[in-house]
Amino acid sequence: MPNSVLTTLAATLNPAKCISVVGGALPIAETGKQATLKSVNLVSVGSNAIGIKFDLCGFPGEKVFLAGYEMHRACDAIIFCQLDHEGFVLCCELKSSEPSYHAAASQFSSAHCFTDYIDSILKQYHNLSIHNWKRRYFLFHNAGKTPLTIPPLVDHAPVNDQPEKALFVPVHNGQSIYLRKLLGKPL
Repeated sequence: MPNSVLTTLAATLNPAKCISVVGGALPIAETGKQATLKSVNLVSVGSNAIGIKFDLCGFPGEKVFLAGYEMHRACDAIIFCQLDHEGFVLCCELKSSEPSYHAAASQFSSAHCFTDYIDSILKQYHNLSIHNWKRRYFLFHNAGKTPLTIPPLVDHAPVNDQPEKALFVPVHNGQSIYLRKLLGKPL
């Protein structure tokens, strides 16, 4: 079933707002001109994985809700992928400076709402769903600028399944990260 969802997403999402697998990796990029952490690469995400450049999309209700409303904050990417026949939704944010749990939580909450919206569209128009897919929230931060005492990657399944429980991952610019390691699964 995850492959059907991935195929449908690839066929229906605007390619200008999507991230595709390149050379076995899915690149997540920061578009801010002053950012020092410009990108990370998720490796071994599968050839059908697809991402949305969420911070470049705008929320579907932006013309309905007030501009200052927190839902207009967006993380850098929402990734849909399959690992060991399980579907995953990965909400990812890149930060060059010291990250804040509060700022990340509002960005990830918006992504959570957006993935619910995508699930509704998939159900209504394609008889598919991502409701049972595991959602994970990752804030990648510049390891050189913010030396937090969090281990670089976990060796057990992280408990980052809610927007306010994002896993902070120190990385270097352009670093490649294996999806299995990121999810705490054995290589």
